[in-house]
Amino acid sequence: MTADRTDGVRFLSRKIDGPAGKWYGPFSEGSAVFDVDRDGILDITAGGHWYQGPEYKRLPLRDINTYGEFVNNSGDHPWDINGDGWTDIVSNGWFEDQHIYWYEHPGKLPGKWEKHLIAESKDTEFLLFEDMDRDGDPDILPNHWTPVDLTWIELKNGEFIRHVVGPYGDRHGLGVGDVNSDGRRDIVTTRGWYQGPVDCSKDSWEWHPDYVIETAASLPMVVYDVNDDGLNDIIYGAAHDYGLYWLEQKPGKSWEPHAIDESWSQVHCLVLFDINEDGRVDLVTGKRLRGHGGKDPGASEPLGLYWYEIEREHAAFTKHVLAYNAMIGTGMQINIRDIDHDKDPDIIVSGKSGLYLLENMKNFHRPVEAVDRNANSVRN
Repeated sequence: MTADRTDGVRFLSRKIDGPAGKWYGPFSEGSAVFDVDRDGILDITAGGHWYQGPEYKRLPLRDINTYGEFVNNSGDHPWDINGDGWTDIVSNGWFEDQHIYWYEHPGKLPGKWEKHLIAESKDTEFLLFEDMDRDGDPDILPNHWTPVDLTWIELKNGEFIRHVVGPYGDRHGLGVGDVNSDGRRDIVTTRGWYQGPVDCSKDSWEWHPDYVIETAASLPMVVYDVNDDGLNDIIYGAAHDYGLYWLEQKPGKSWEPHAIDESWSQVHCLVLFDINEDGRVDLVTGKRLRGHGGKDPGASEPLGLYWYEIEREHAAFTKHVLAYNAMIGTGMQINIRDIDHDKDPDIIVSGKSGLYLLENMKNFHRPVEAVDRNANSVRN
């Protein structure tokens, strides 16, 4: 464990689990935080296991295959699919058939989580969960690393229905946000953006090929007005190369790229969250470990987890280090939850180097000296 401090924001990092026998892989790069056993305490899932809070004891969840240094899991997405009051998991992998599945909570633990097909898919990179039709429940927006029709999937009356958005833009990098400030959900890609219609389950999406991003972009790309000019911009990372960027929307359908930080690589996941609790969102991200098995530029450089304070008055990003060269980076997801119910946000990440909890120490009522560093636990 280490205590990290960045301008008053302090976190205590704790390794929950990791790969056996080596410092990286195979270990799940997908993870989620929810109450698995409904005891009122948040738990963690990561691929084939769940970790029972508050001690985070590892327990079996489902069978997932490994391929070299990869676990075949690009994300854990909690959702009570069948409405039985128990939270299920939606997931996909890069290997085998790459289809989209949901794993049914058995209700009684331990028990087998039965696997169900949601939709056939090919070259599936990741799943975004967004309420596309604004009906109050999540929908699934798959992303693929080879160009196919862009689609979204809704659950309606117990059936999964696939809707086609259009034939353009679906390659590595995808996001959802209100690009044109009309109150509707638009879809941003690396080749342009789709304007959300009044009824996205029936009406057509208008394609705007206004820009081109030449790199495989992060998942998600995020829509945010960086410079406070009333026009929403796009923030994205180079998922398999160096660089973190924002794309400035200007009047007249023109877009101007800006570099935020080009000092580190494999910026695969981004999250907007008010990490320092000043009432303004910040950007939380980190370096993915060996996204292409060591073939990406900078793949062997130190891992890092960072947050960037967005100063909209100057369109500037101030970098703060959460962890650096401590084997803590990101996989496919960054979970920010008050996991210990002490009214401050904590960070949970899982990647090939292991599963880590960064506990916010704003309301941490035990001294750092109470941490048992060898046992990776906190003495009460």
